Amino acid sequence: MAQDRRPAGAARTVPYAEVRPLRKPRRINPDAFQRRALTAALEGRDVLVVAPTGAGKTWVAEQVAGYALERGVRLIYASPIKALSNQKYREFAARFGVDNAGILTGDVGINTGAPILVVTTEIFRNQCLESPEDLTEVRWAVLDEFHLLDSERGAAWEEAVIFAPPYIRLLCLSATVPNYEEVAGWIEYARGSEVEVVVEHRRPVPLAWYWFWDGRVLNREPAARLLQNLVREAAGRKDRRVMSR
Repeated sequence: MAQDRRPAGAARTVPYAEVRPLRKPRRINPDAFQRRALTAALEGRDVLVVAPTGAGKTWVAEQVAGYALERGVRLIYASPIKALSNQKYREFAARFGVDNAGILTGDVGINTGAPILVVTTEIFRNQCLESPEDLTEVRWAVLDEFHLLDSERGAAWEEAVIFAPPYIRLLCLSATVPNYEEVAGWIEYARGSEVEVVVEHRRPVPLAWYWFWDGRVLNREPAARLLQNLVREAAGRKDRRVMSR
């Protein structure tokens, strides 16, 4: 039997066409904004995607990851929190196979030489600053929740953009960047690259409001009746206090 002579932490790259996901992927027809973002990323531009939650931003990242596997290069997926990193690692491992996915956070390191590596944003920033030689095979970096650029942790996103090697293309994803043209202009200035801004306003998953009261979950009409009753009861107590004086 042939021995696996890979160095510790290295991964065997399985051709994307041979990958068999653990569950059958759902067939979808990508929206126009998804096709536009994917085309721009594969043509070598940095991309800023602004679309509502549930619109399908992650689909673009998954497609780019598939192309990275086909071409024998690597992709890094940077998310803001460890819990989300763990979730994305499980999704990528199920979609592309455990040999092709890895994770590196402050708590865990699994298959860290994998073609698709999930990290926290701070770790990607640190790699850019301290060990750029570890990124020589990386061609795309996905920066999820990019609106956190404007937060107390924003330095990690800012420095990741500034110090990412120029051969790495950035795919920045967010649902809530209001000044996306200004942000894209800053990325172009910081990196000297062309940035494709892709904006989708339509929300495919509608929002619904519910209220939780006394162990019950109420929709709009029961909640409105409950509120009216509470207001009447409060008004009655106030009248009784006034009459008792």
